[in-house]
Amino acid sequence: MRVALPGLETVGWFNGEKCEGESSATAGAGFGGKGPLSFFREWTTAHPRVDPQSKELLLFHSTFAPPYVHYSIITPSGRKPRSLRSRPGGFFNAPVPGIQSAKMMHDFGVSKSHSIIMDLPLSLDPLNLAKNKPVVAYNPTSPSRFGIFPRYEPEKVRWFETRACCIFHTANSWDSFVFDPASGEERVDSINMLACRLTSASLVFSAGALAAPVPTESVPDHEKEEEQCRLYYYNFGINQGEMNAIRHQWALSAIPFEFPSLRDSVSMSAASYIYGCSVSDSSFGAALGRAVKMNALVKVDVEYLIAKGESNPPASISGCVDSRNISEVIASSDSNDPIKVFKMPEGWYAQESRFVPRQNGVDEDDGWLLSYVFDESQLQDDGECKPDAKSELWIIDAKSMTKVVAKVKLPQRVPYGLHGNWFSREDIQLQRPIERLRSLPIGHQERQHMSPIWQAWMSVRSTVERLLA
Repeated sequence: MRVALPGLETVGWFNGEKCEGESSATAGAGFGGKGPLSFFREWTTAHPRVDPQSKELLLFHSTFAPPYVHYSIITPSGRKPRSLRSRPGGFFNAPVPGIQSAKMMHDFGVSKSHSIIMDLPLSLDPLNLAKNKPVVAYNPTSPSRFGIFPRYEPEKVRWFETRACCIFHTANSWDSFVFDPASGEERVDSINMLACRLTSASLVFSAGALAAPVPTESVPDHEKEEEQCRLYYYNFGINQGEMNAIRHQWALSAIPFEFPSLRDSVSMSAASYIYGCSVSDSSFGAALGRAVKMNALVKVDVEYLIAKGESNPPASISGCVDSRNISEVIASSDSNDPIKVFKMPEGWYAQESRFVPRQNGVDEDDGWLLSYVFDESQLQDDGECKPDAKSELWIIDAKSMTKVVAKVKLPQRVPYGLHGNWFSREDIQLQRPIERLRSLPIGHQERQHMSPIWQAWMSVRSTVERLLA
């Protein structure tokens, strides 16, 4: 879906080739291709990635039928880069081989040279209903698999396995290089990824107000982990002839950490700082189970902690570089502490933040964090919001993580879990031209101009989508 900035008017559906309402729209099937089931392949990740240099938009499509995952790249000009010109019909819905069943996939990783698909043991398959199984199921005895492939060649995917886990958000991915004496040039030696790793799916079920399934198989004692969600570092070696082994996989910190963000201009490169949400007065599971109520924003110097972990690696999977709890981090008076926490006032809760850089700033963290916040003193005795309850947008100094530089009072409440994005003046000015905006739902008179076959198909499609939802 495309919306117009800054007014947020709806332009129309975007399929990778064209958007309703654009005068320059070109013909083409776009996502999903053609055929009666093409709309299944249109479903896409909630976190497409934009390369800050090339401006390519990268995304994947997770479906319920083999090959289960497809992959697409959209260029800003509509013209394919040299490496894609051998692919007829555009780079849409390229299959990613190696996935054996339908999975719940929310996010993925993208570096300058490679993409990372996460095949985790959390399934999402409506066909399970016919087998008397839950639609969403987690198998803690199955491995987590990371499929890594060159950006333009998903058919060359290499799979890396590790212990079962859930990952809903990646923070950043980037390349590491070594000098190749044979060519006299640097080459990519490994792919790095930072992600928020959950040790089980119980938090997923509690967040959705669903009863967690009873495990059918027990996890070996040496693989059992405490319930937690932490910022993890992964390093995947991709040398030619090297076994598909994960060189490093450990937490940077022991504090709860989710909903990551960073400065957009340094994504897909070795960024120094990652920002995220945490809780200071309860378990992370309790926070998710009560509608994602976070009372702390966190800034992590990932460059420092990764270097410290590489020089003295903690235990694989279960280890932490910094083992302090969040109370100990908050109590720190060290101005150079690699972890800084902005704790909300009592009764206030924040949401996923966005970093906005200072114009002409020098340092990577020279800018602000923007977050919707809510004061729960506006709740009624029964826990419901008062009719006149309102949220605020807080602007926090990202360098110090101690000062609120501005508070914007909003005209209404922003529900927990919602978050936004930041668009610069340049982003708004570079929008493609719009011919018309999407109107209210189609009326009876306009429906009469549709062919009976098209009306019947749209009715069937709508019914199928409602059933799957």
